[in-house]
Amino acid sequence: MSFETLKVTDVEHYTDRLFKIQCERPKTYRFTAGEFTMIGYPEDDIRRAYSITSGPYDEYLEFYSIKVQDGPLTSRLQHIQVGDLLEVGTKATGTLTLANLELGGNLWMLATGTGIAPFISLLRDPDTFSMFEKIHVVWSVRTMEELLAYNDILQELPIDYEPIVTQDVEWPGLNKRITTAIKDGIIMTNATPEDDKVMICGSMPFNNDVKDMLTQNGWQEGNKKQAGTFVQEKAFVS
Repeated sequence: MSFETLKVTDVEHYTDRLFKIQCERPKTYRFTAGEFTMIGYPEDDIRRAYSITSGPYDEYLEFYSIKVQDGPLTSRLQHIQVGDLLEVGTKATGTLTLANLELGGNLWMLATGTGIAPFISLLRDPDTFSMFEKIHVVWSVRTMEELLAYNDILQELPIDYEPIVTQDVEWPGLNKRITTAIKDGIIMTNATPEDDKVMICGSMPFNNDVKDMLTQNGWQEGNKKQAGTFVQEKAFVS
């Protein structure tokens, strides 16, 4: 993969574990909402996959990251500052795109943690809203502060947004895991593969659990060869 060396234009830290980076976007840089690319530092060869959170028509590239203190990349990336240089892969790819999903009816975006990233890109693409009658976003995090990066954006969009906080006693809303909320009929109530399409992004155990629930009830996974009634990103986990 070839890389562009791009200047960082904005960095925002939300918690001791989460931060966001924006960098320049060359006019020739193309990607589809929901895709990811590889990023790293110019001076070494450590690269990691990151979903692009900016929309396909935005003038910047944005990435949402967790901080891993001993991580080969994030241990350094968390200290990046405006004006620093970032290597960004020129070819984005991934399965969490509308091209791999049957269109129409309801769209459910189910995310845990930084798995919200590709959905932010999709929700920044006007085409997403024209493809479905209603969009539901369910985002599960551990503490309230982990919602800070995108909670306001999601609250303002014309969607049905359900934030879930599982480990914060002060949270007044839903505190069950997404899989439990599905089993209990709190979300995706009476959903069917004919009327409801699903996109999944989170940890591997989460992805697998939701996939098992869906396939047992008639949903079929989509890919680049054939659109399905649900998709997940298998190339990496957030």
